[in-house]
Amino acid sequence: MSLVRIMYALIGRRTVQSHVGHRWYSSVPDRQPQRGWRRQLLAFKQRPASHITAFALLHELTAVVPLVGVYYALDYWQPKMPFPQSVLEEGNRYTNKLRTYVGLRQLEANSPVLLHLATSYAIVKAAVPLRIAASLALTPWFSRWCVVPVARAAGKLWPRSMRFFNRRGK
Repeated sequence: MSLVRIMYALIGRRTVQSHVGHRWYSSVPDRQPQRGWRRQLLAFKQRPASHITAFALLHELTAVVPLVGVYYALDYWQPKMPFPQSVLEEGNRYTNKLRTYVGLRQLEANSPVLLHLATSYAIVKAAVPLRIAASLALTPWFSRWCVVPVARAAGKLWPRSMRFFNRRGK
């Protein structure tokens, strides 16, 4: 292959035939839109830091919000759970020692607060595959509409010389 053909291919005037002979390569990129998961992969390749940040935030949001929601739902409806009363009282007694040490008020001996906390934690942990799938699906949108605008606004607040990642050799 001559040097002239390679130069023309680099500036986009002609296409260069590969050495195998069955595919044509060009320096002009394809303009066809990506479909399916390839579109999200391309977006991740273009902005990996914002996508990783968006995934981490979404993963934590999908843990905290259901934890609080499930706890208050259990507290509101007070379902009967098959749990030994003696274990519940023992756990409340131990927790009351800790609460008085910290300075909080004590729980009643048969209070279901700890049982509801443990149950809501178990439900949220059991839903980890759903949380990860939801976080992966919402990551491009959350990155585009939440993480990138906040990062740009934060970048405008600090002068360039004070930014952590822009300290060239200092």
